[in-house]
Amino acid sequence: MSAFLRRFRAVWSRREPLGPVDGQLHIRRMGLRDLSAVVALEKATFAAPWRSGAYSRAVADPHHNFFVAEIDGRLVGYGGLWVEENRAHIAKIAVREGHRRRGIGMAMLQHLLDHARRLGLSEAYLEVRRGNLAAQDMYRRAGFRFERVQANAYSNDGEDALIFVLRGLLDLRSPSAMES
Repeated sequence: MSAFLRRFRAVWSRREPLGPVDGQLHIRRMGLRDLSAVVALEKATFAAPWRSGAYSRAVADPHHNFFVAEIDGRLVGYGGLWVEENRAHIAKIAVREGHRRRGIGMAMLQHLLDHARRLGLSEAYLEVRRGNLAAQDMYRRAGFRFERVQANAYSNDGEDALIFVLRGLLDLRSPSAMES
């Protein structure tokens, strides 16, 4: 099989990343100036997007845990978590269409997990659409394990959510800590 055909099959099957990003990836706290770009990316990414007010409230909270990823000053992704007792609820991760499968989502996830560790949280969890195989693969590579199905979780289409959990965030031997 030719190298071109192998590359095409790998990209088509989503098993191989497209390659590293061009430019320097920078992750920082989300601010008010980011809201319009975040909301636009939210609408382009999710079938049931959050309203801009949800992000406005998150940014207004002095303890907010939402971050943006930039390359050369241009917003290419964002993510955030909520603190629930001793757990981090990974609420959102989104990457701009032309920048997906280049490690930005994983960088954002690792940033969120590191942030959760700094907050002293011992566990992280998230929900992902049953049909979002690329995200499920990324979460598994980061050490998350499937825990259960939440039936009919998405009100816009009734799709199930899969709940993934990563325990032992503060344990130096946890899978995500070993990859850092």
